[in-house]
Amino acid sequence: MKKVIINLFAGLILLVAGCTENIVTVEQPTKEIAGKTISVNAVMPGENTKTRMAFVPNELDVNLRWEENDQILLVFDDGINKIQQTVTIGAITNNGRTAAFEVIVPEEIINGESETFNLYGMYGGVTFSAIDGEESYVVLSTDPWSGLFLQLQGRENVLIRFSEMNIDKNSPDISVSFQHVGSLFKIYLENTGTTDLEGITGVELFSETPIFAHQNADPEVGAKYDLISGTFVNGTTFSNVLPFPYSGDLLDGDVLQLWGWYPPSQVAEDIWPAINLRVRYGTGQEYVTTVPKPARTTTTDIGKAYHFFARFNSELDPALAFSDIVYGVLMDERDDQIYSTVRIGSQTWMAENLRYFPGFPDEPERLNLVTDGSVTEPRYYIYGYDRTPESLAAASENFVNYGVLYNWPAAMAGATSSSSNPSGVQGVCPDGWHLPSEAEWVQLTTFVGANAASKLKETGTDFWNESIGVTNEYGFSARGGGSRQPISSVPAGFYNLRINGHWMTSTQATETDMRAAWMQANSSTGGYQTASKEYGGSVRCVKD
Repeated sequence: MKKVIINLFAGLILLVAGCTENIVTVEQPTKEIAGKTISVNAVMPGENTKTRMAFVPNELDVNLRWEENDQILLVFDDGINKIQQTVTIGAITNNGRTAAFEVIVPEEIINGESETFNLYGMYGGVTFSAIDGEESYVVLSTDPWSGLFLQLQGRENVLIRFSEMNIDKNSPDISVSFQHVGSLFKIYLENTGTTDLEGITGVELFSETPIFAHQNADPEVGAKYDLISGTFVNGTTFSNVLPFPYSGDLLDGDVLQLWGWYPPSQVAEDIWPAINLRVRYGTGQEYVTTVPKPARTTTTDIGKAYHFFARFNSELDPALAFSDIVYGVLMDERDDQIYSTVRIGSQTWMAENLRYFPGFPDEPERLNLVTDGSVTEPRYYIYGYDRTPESLAAASENFVNYGVLYNWPAAMAGATSSSSNPSGVQGVCPDGWHLPSEAEWVQLTTFVGANAASKLKETGTDFWNESIGVTNEYGFSARGGGSRQPISSVPAGFYNLRINGHWMTSTQATETDMRAAWMQANSSTGGYQTASKEYGGSVRCVKD
């Protein structure tokens, strides 16, 4: 049998990047054998182990991954016959980037009168229509096309498709292109005040005129999509509202992230209007933005991820407003931990302390005791953890809130010192990110300006002893994670949780000392220090 090789690069690209059409190479059988079975290899960036194509946050982008039991719907059309077929992903290799499955070229196509046929395929439809005359129609999910990230990931909403025309049955190979059908839209809402927003009943983008994006017209009946024409044939509508269902609270200092998949109209006249944000809560109450996102000047592109950043603060007027802070999301593929990121000036920083250590989460014994220090060998600590059951609860909370404390060899991961900007040292950071030099920290604080620490520290008293004038206006959310002090300076131990924060740099001071950035609860400025490489501090990574 011949092989059908599919190279599917179906990542969703954010805002400024276009959607790349992805090439699928197919080797056709050379003999007319009824019901010929051919093998398929589908290649896509990413990896995971769930039951549907995975969404993988990658800073401001979202990548797609093959997962076990993913299905692809196919339609063969030779001008006489329209034949449906569903294939299931089989063996997944290359960390989820490659998947294998089989396609049976139907007997009617192989032995038909026509020398050519058209092939159409889609991932994401629930099933084929069973109605006569609708052989090329795919019925879509009745689930909401929006919600929390994991809710959307667990549904079959996101659609990608391909079509290839006039395939010669005797040709040894063909190429087809996968395309996106819609785009992802994210609402990132941060409660920057000191009062909880309780009883949220729904969140939505809205306008005075229609927002030209398809959505389900009837929640009880799935919309239909025609694979041959590449259009929604019924069951969708344009509305003044794009809904993002949610019920719950938004506590002070917390962030609510909602995602929606909607296919924007590509008709030239269908230009998106100015858009506002509404948060419904309680019984018929609502907060709305008063300054909208401006109307677009062209159609809204397919195959991208669009982000709406906003803040809620009941002490301000208006309480709800769009924000200029650009947040992203990063998944560390070493341990699948997810981090917020933030763009400040020309730099993109993690907005949380790094939580990675070798062996997470199954080998906590690889964490070092506070008395176990080294100037030359890597050490990993969690504030308060001493491997006793009594320390586990508090240390687990500290791990989530403040991350891991690294000595300099652990932070550098074997690299040599760098004072360059950028440092060029990946160190303990994920792929695509690096350990910043002191010069990169200086760039950050220079951009922020006077009283930089007050502008970079997280507000409130959950993660700092009370400080005056803290605004976190750049979304950096620095926390007072304390430190692991070496035995050479004071009795070895963990010190100053919620009082000091220390962040390792790639810059060496001497053969035994390194440079670190620091912030303090009662200081609006912060600064830099020379400390032993045995010292344990936090890590913030910067995007390459």
